[in-house]
Amino acid sequence: MQHTGVYTRQELDNYFASYVGMEGGNPRANVWICDRSPHPWYERLVGPLRPRTEPLAWDAAFRAKHREAMGKWLNHQRIARIMAAARAQALGIRLDDNDWKEYYWDQLYAPDGAEFKLNLFPLPVMLDGLTPWSKVFRGQSELVPKDRYLDLCRHGERFRFLRTLCAHWRPKVVICIGYRQADDFVRAFELDQVACEERQLQPADQVRLLHAYERDGTTWILCPALAGSAGLTSDVQLNAFGKLLGASLAPSDFDSRPAAASDPGRLPQSQTALLAGSASTGLPSGGYPAQRIHHPDPREARQRRSDFVPQGM
Repeated sequence: MQHTGVYTRQELDNYFASYVGMEGGNPRANVWICDRSPHPWYERLVGPLRPRTEPLAWDAAFRAKHREAMGKWLNHQRIARIMAAARAQALGIRLDDNDWKEYYWDQLYAPDGAEFKLNLFPLPVMLDGLTPWSKVFRGQSELVPKDRYLDLCRHGERFRFLRTLCAHWRPKVVICIGYRQADDFVRAFELDQVACEERQLQPADQVRLLHAYERDGTTWILCPALAGSAGLTSDVQLNAFGKLLGASLAPSDFDSRPAAASDPGRLPQSQTALLAGSASTGLPSGGYPAQRIHHPDPREARQRRSDFVPQGM
């Protein structure tokens, strides 16, 4: 970890109000996955700080560079299992045991893929697993103590950027990972005035609770962490959650969705313009989101409920 100079609160606030600290993928996708913080961390805090106006993605170059390390990223593998099950449910096809592996190695967070991965906070919880936060960011008065950094994200432009981004792209579903971050998810997406509906996921003996919020065509699903004894960790649980998710998706949600020639995934250089534009018109400058290229599936999709929870779940 390296950084240069001492950053002001304004510099950090502007930097965090961007795609920085997100694994990325395709913001035009109808499934978004929001976690607490990035893992692993690709973007070192090195000056001069420039907001990221385009999302990262796991393209062919990324996969070739990180192929060995990808075998160790368990949380992302579990997300791939969820998405593979969701795809099978949406397409009305049988889910094979190894489908998630193909999805993980070839499709997860792809530039024209079916999901977009973002994070509440742009810096990782554990920087290297060994060095204390206070030592890594020694001398950075806006980052130490860590609570000061978290407050900057919560009450500065980071959380405002997240909800503006969501209002612009309008995904069908935002999966929010981890009960511990419940208050932060509610704050980031302004869900405090939205009714919360509790649902049970019980594919086997153990029950996992899900909290759902719906507003303006988007459903936020707060689920347990993808780790720990109380989390979603078993294959059965992850597949069941994926099938639940897939019940609210269409086959076209898994078509290739490339960016238009004008590259609408790119944000304007001025973050202030993005935020102000969204508040006044509902859309930032740069045009409407691109539409997916639909490739009809030859198999008839099974009848699905409009509700996001399948019958019998």
